[in-house]
Amino acid sequence: MNAGFSEMELSALHNIAAGRDPFGECHMRGDYGKCLLTLASLRRAGLIDHHDKLTDAGRGVLTSSAA
Repeated sequence: MNAGFSEMELSALHNIAAGRDPFGECHMRGDYGKCLLTLASLRRAGLIDHHDKLTDAGRGVLTSSAA
């Protein structure tokens, strides 16, 4: 796992890269708050844009997490 990123953040990035819903696994009501906070965190870090698309920095994180 990439240091500094949670499992949920990395999962969301992988889902976005694959063209899927970032949080398709959010099924319980309590999960949605965590999902929204994770998206906000990824935006603040510059890993996704305001359209929830990967930025170059986000692609870099995925590349380094795959290594």
